[in-house]
Amino acid sequence: MRKYFYAPPNVLKKIYPNSIWTSLSNKVLITFDDGPTQRVTSEVLKQLEQYNIKSVFFCQGENLDGNSKIINEMLDRGHTIGAHGWHHNKITKMTNTKILDDISKMNEILFSKYNYEIKYFRAPYGRIYPYQASMLGKIGIKNVMWSLVTYDYESDFNKVKYAVDNYLSSNSIVVLHDSFSSHKILSKSIDYLYESIQKNNFEIGTPEECLK
Repeated sequence: MRKYFYAPPNVLKKIYPNSIWTSLSNKVLITFDDGPTQRVTSEVLKQLEQYNIKSVFFCQGENLDGNSKIINEMLDRGHTIGAHGWHHNKITKMTNTKILDDISKMNEILFSKYNYEIKYFRAPYGRIYPYQASMLGKIGIKNVMWSLVTYDYESDFNKVKYAVDNYLSSNSIVVLHDSFSSHKILSKSIDYLYESIQKNNFEIGTPEECLK
């Protein structure tokens, strides 16, 4: 089952032609799900700044409230904010109207407070129907999947190392989590991922390059 997440089969990608599975620039894109959380996301931003990495943070709508300092910091440092649902519910159990309402609610907050508009979406748990991805495309939002999940949220660094060692490629879209579940191993997971990218002579891309 885990191989499905590490290396999604090509047949699945054909079923989801309106989704992005790998970086489009042959550079590694590092992304984060489930934030922002004050302590964890703040530490991540400092670490990314040290490596000069620009990432996509797929945020939960409910986490926007009370985190204006972190959101401003994300945007000031050149990161991209994407939508990751409002309550991290499975959107396969939601109506199209509810999905669009949640995204619209996030956009209203981000635009009114930060003059920012969402362009990217990642479904919680990666579960989305093809017609839902197509629906998002019609309103100008790209559904971003992945080619490498690190399983950092299981708080087992050996699993992260295994994922990176066996499935990292030059065009990977990597998923990490700026959440409390991954906090204990997140810093060294980012370090290990960065070192592995360098060791393999891969490049790290910006969201604009990798999701163009």
